[in-house]
Amino acid sequence: MSHPHRLPDTPCLVLDLEPFERNVARMRQTIIADGGKRWRPHVKGLRAPALAQLLQAAGARGVTCATVGEAEAMVAGGIQDVLIASQVVGTDHVHRLAALNRTARVISAVDAQAPVRALAAAAQQAGVVLPVVIEVDIGMHRCGVVPGDAVVQLARYVHTTQPPLAFCGLMAWEGHTTGIADPAAKAAAVQASVHLLTDSAQRCRAAGLPVEIVSCGGTGTFPITATLSGVTEVQAGGGVLGDRRYRTQYHIDLEQALTLRATVLSRPTPRRIVCNAGWRYLAAYPTSAQARGLPGEVRLSPSAEHLTLDCDQDVSGFEVGEHLTLDVGYADSTVFLHPLIYTRRGGVIEGALPIPFSAGARPGWCVPGGASAAGAGS
Repeated sequence: MSHPHRLPDTPCLVLDLEPFERNVARMRQTIIADGGKRWRPHVKGLRAPALAQLLQAAGARGVTCATVGEAEAMVAGGIQDVLIASQVVGTDHVHRLAALNRTARVISAVDAQAPVRALAAAAQQAGVVLPVVIEVDIGMHRCGVVPGDAVVQLARYVHTTQPPLAFCGLMAWEGHTTGIADPAAKAAAVQASVHLLTDSAQRCRAAGLPVEIVSCGGTGTFPITATLSGVTEVQAGGGVLGDRRYRTQYHIDLEQALTLRATVLSRPTPRRIVCNAGWRYLAAYPTSAQARGLPGEVRLSPSAEHLTLDCDQDVSGFEVGEHLTLDVGYADSTVFLHPLIYTRRGGVIEGALPIPFSAGARPGWCVPGGASAAGAGS
């Protein structure tokens, strides 16, 4: 990890390592130690391969991604076992996926025969065996096969008619249950949904199909999915950053570790602060950020480059040029806006982790102090 010679310019993302490490320890304990499951953390929010490697060191085995581009970044960062929890479609994407399997194990989800045939053709051309899992729709009604016999039929099609592919098992996402506030009702909803997945896995095994992977569970549900029989791995990952969405809307007891450091640009009135944390740097959707150290009610109004904070009482301090800390609302919609995540321990900036596949990444971008962003995570 590099050591910048000065504090970073704002706006910038800062990861406080002490709460991050406590979040990692809690998730590891729940998923691996208590639950006996494999931990395959989803990195669509973390994005930095160096953070993924920290989770591997804590006991995770492989990662989950949302796209081929994310998988490429993770493989380049040293992760050798990747699940793309989405369908890979399109000539360029399927050939990139096949190429990744020359040096790593990169699994793709499928939910129909036509994409299966496209993956098989790309795998044959690349000279690789491409692993796939069947995505099952267990209630979110996004992608996926209807649970039960339809899953068995598609699994049999992959296993018996498409030799360049290797059927590995099933995956699903019970995302429709995450916002249920009542603990008992949430647990019941998660259990009922995941049962549709594990029952489909049992039907595949009964049909003589090899089921290695039964994968589900995000940060909003991992305390429940980690306890369920028949689940082999849990995908929860973004919770290690402890953003406000997981804590306030998904009701998961994790610590805020990811913040955005901003600079006060203007103090037009005693109750108004304007800083440089616009939505180009700090997502307003789907969960708002929250400013630290401000009393009373604060209304945040973002524009592209500015964030206006209207307070319900006079606010002392936070004068022009001073710094303001905002708890990130949702990491998944914020981290990708930045080329780096700065790490901090004991209030001191320690280093900077590059985000190679981000909206903010630029060729030749340099870490303060002169180090190349490409090597900042070493």
